[in-house]
Amino acid sequence: MKKCTFILFFHLLFSQSLVEFNLENSYISYDGKHPAHNWTGISKEIQGSFELNIDDLTQSKIDLYVPVFSFDSKNASRDSNMLDVVEEYYYPYVRFISKKIEKKDNRFEVTGDIMFHGMTKQFLIPVSFSKEGKKVIIDSEFSIMLTDFKIKRPSLLTIKIRDKVDIKVYLEGSI
Repeated sequence: MKKCTFILFFHLLFSQSLVEFNLENSYISYDGKHPAHNWTGISKEIQGSFELNIDDLTQSKIDLYVPVFSFDSKNASRDSNMLDVVEEYYYPYVRFISKKIEKKDNRFEVTGDIMFHGMTKQFLIPVSFSKEGKKVIIDSEFSIMLTDFKIKRPSLLTIKIRDKVDIKVYLEGSI
């Protein structure tokens, strides 16, 4: 019995691989919209871990976070205003922790918690996954509502920005 437990332990240990992200190619972005203009803020400062279960991807674990100050929209004034609006001094990170991963056709649905602006909300996020040798690519697009996180939408010329913010995640790494 001890031998069987020992073998099972090592099988589980070695079927899990920690993905190392290529931060040059990986990013998380958000798209903001206002009738006067649209913009994209991008961060390449992705931190955390992605434990990939090679034998069963649905048993993988994701725990990622990004410093709010690291998003760059190529407009320093807008970025500074965004930091004030999301109260970065109190809530310096956006974080995602997976709870469940399910395979749906050629994609995955990842259920997990997004922690942002001092609040935690559960989301179901569609994810594409591909693996070529030791290289893995995770790609996802989804949306959040600022008001769901109790963020007061800023306005320009008395018109508030759109409540819905589109998020894109592109992670490239190696195992």
